[in-house]
Amino acid sequence: MITLLLCMLGCKKKDSSDTETILLGMLLLAPNDVILEKGYPGSQNQLQNTELVGKTTGITIKVGGVATTGVSAVSSDTIQFTMPVIPGINENAAVDFAVEKDGAVIYNTKVRYRPLVSWNVNQPHSIYRPIDSRDNKSFYQISATTATHVFNTFGHGGFDLDISYFTSLNGNPISFANKRMNGAEFNKVALNAGTVYVMVQHISGFGGTYNLQVANSGVVASTSAKLTYANWQFNLCYDTMGIGPATGNNCDAQMAVYSPTRSGRCTYPSDQGLTTRNYYLEGGFDTAYAQSTCLNPGGGSQNEAESIFIAN
Repeated sequence: MITLLLCMLGCKKKDSSDTETILLGMLLLAPNDVILEKGYPGSQNQLQNTELVGKTTGITIKVGGVATTGVSAVSSDTIQFTMPVIPGINENAAVDFAVEKDGAVIYNTKVRYRPLVSWNVNQPHSIYRPIDSRDNKSFYQISATTATHVFNTFGHGGFDLDISYFTSLNGNPISFANKRMNGAEFNKVALNAGTVYVMVQHISGFGGTYNLQVANSGVVASTSAKLTYANWQFNLCYDTMGIGPATGNNCDAQMAVYSPTRSGRCTYPSDQGLTTRNYYLEGGFDTAYAQSTCLNPGGGSQNEAESIFIAN
């Protein structure tokens, strides 16, 4: 293919299109590492190649220079191993993969390593992670509480993402957010306390970057705004997680001068991420009414079926 394209480039007329140049650039820039099914630390992975025939027993494997565990032969040309933690890698990356026997390398290639990125619940994150149709998965780990959590990916209007979770390193991912074809993906799921692993998967469309937000209560805001009407100063206040650092001028700070009694918090997803709508008793919102307007359509919130309500 490279020879053919080089010939086409050499024979290109002055007024011809740049299609050949673009094709050559795409070919030369395309990654050539092996994309594993999982690839995150602690995951069991398999690699198949005809060059491995006769080289699958009595071996050690190093990925990114780090020795793996759980090495075994699955078949004459396929080996299985457990992905180690490779220090210093915070984003999906191609790393060296070497099969060694008696200290000598007998097979080598590159594979895609996908780190388990620790993600804080209820906190704003400015990190936009890359994803595309080839390297189509990103992995996270969160510390969950026994509560309903709402997940929200956003910033990817040109492609479709789904979200899954699993509670053991090699458990089967449970898909729970897969409703929208393009744009932000969101949904809520009940979790138990402990470490929960999250997989964001590219389904279709263009590649690019996205942000992930997770909440199980009211969010830590990067921006906040009061909503007042009928001359009441404490009707509602909105904390938006956003992508910036936390603001000191959040709803608690803005409403402190009035000292109203908060009756509930509605955290809902959207194309811009997560927002918490704060209700106040003095503004006419008791807890039951606040919960109803949070979770039922027509009450003024957004995406009520995916929202969570906290009664305080």
